[in-house]
Amino acid sequence: MLKFLQILVLAPLITGLSGCGERKDREVTKPNILVLIADDQRWDQLGYADNPIIPEMETPNLDRLAGQGVYFRNAFVTTPICAVSRASIMTGRYASTHGMNHFQTPLKPEVLAKTYPAVLHDHGYRTGVLGKWGMGTDGTETIFDVFNAWANQGSYFHETDSGKIHNAAWLAIQARQFLESCTPEQPFCLTVCFKSPHHPYQPDARDTALFEEVKIPKRPTDTPEAYSAMASHVMEGSLNRWCYFDERKDEATKNDFEKKFLRCVMSLDRSVGGIMQTLRDLDLDENTVVVFISDNGYLWGEHGLGGKWLLYEESVRVPLMISGPGIPDRMKGRKLDRLALNIDVAPTILDITGIPVPPEMDGMSLLPLLAGRHAPARDDFFMEHVGIVEAENPIPDSRGVRTEEWKYIRYINVEPEVEELYYIQEDPMEVRNLIHEDAFAGVREKLRERYNGYLLTLQR
Repeated sequence: MLKFLQILVLAPLITGLSGCGERKDREVTKPNILVLIADDQRWDQLGYADNPIIPEMETPNLDRLAGQGVYFRNAFVTTPICAVSRASIMTGRYASTHGMNHFQTPLKPEVLAKTYPAVLHDHGYRTGVLGKWGMGTDGTETIFDVFNAWANQGSYFHETDSGKIHNAAWLAIQARQFLESCTPEQPFCLTVCFKSPHHPYQPDARDTALFEEVKIPKRPTDTPEAYSAMASHVMEGSLNRWCYFDERKDEATKNDFEKKFLRCVMSLDRSVGGIMQTLRDLDLDENTVVVFISDNGYLWGEHGLGGKWLLYEESVRVPLMISGPGIPDRMKGRKLDRLALNIDVAPTILDITGIPVPPEMDGMSLLPLLAGRHAPARDDFFMEHVGIVEAENPIPDSRGVRTEEWKYIRYINVEPEVEELYYIQEDPMEVRNLIHEDAFAGVREKLRERYNGYLLTLQR
């Protein structure tokens, strides 16, 4: 039985719609699910985000998808690194509870069994995953009917019978093949995992001339002063500092890096358009819930840093949009400011399908927000990046708490531990560290207490 809210929201929209391959011929009870995961695309690399730094940035297919559904302006990942974040998306759990924090390490069997693809598979869904799975693949054959994915970074180009093809275009073709092989009697869940716009930033040949005349400005916090104002001694010799210099050897290198990055976003956007066209061609669009999210953001010189891994806004804030049945017309095109997380994707998908959400999931369903109904607000969330080491260029271990107004960061495994406190509402670029200012002692202690509470809860 669907929950009361779902009956109110979903029934008028999915009655008369079908599962795979057919529309308006029979009554169905389950919507199809399509999850699209970008790689390193931060929240402002999207036309729909009204990017003030790159106003020329247009992503027509992603913008259209957002306009047809609900866009979350304040969406975040809880661990800003590809593999761990993808594990959190699949499991609905913080890294501390799903336990996967190294590339090519598989999820534990008991954790894998409670991922959204596994739960949907157990409830009769045809499941598939394409592209950069990003984790160890042990056990995946038990939860996926189609597994055309890999544990490592993969490549930007694929050799096919018709020649070399870009990963984004290849994924669109593979998605069509999966969708065409579906049957009307069985709903599907397809997860498409892009490589774009991850390093080494190789766009589709059709996009290599884009942004040629665009001048991408230097970020306001890309200064020695901004670097020195934070925990700069923690960053010395780190992978973030190495990435900063590697991607900015000179002005030409900087422009080349940033434009290639954006071109990869455009290649991804075209692929999304192709997949959405396939849904329309097969009469699947009206009964398919589409979720688009990125696995983490990326620092473009902010704080004198590059890469991701850290808990600054540019690293943890991502695009998130959801469209499809269950969203009333009055909510379509809405931009919501409520906090939303990557760990919310799994419980939201299960809630939409009417399947009970496993108690192990740490996230919360966004379905009430999609329906435009009153829902309890998330006051804050926990962030963590711990235990992932690069031999030559270490990544500082850090944890933190983010509220709607404040951010508290603690660098651990250093002596002494380093703390940072930012008033995000008035300091969105996180320039002024307030941790030692007496005027904010109350906020500091409250967030320390919240931080310790999360640790006790999650390390159970």
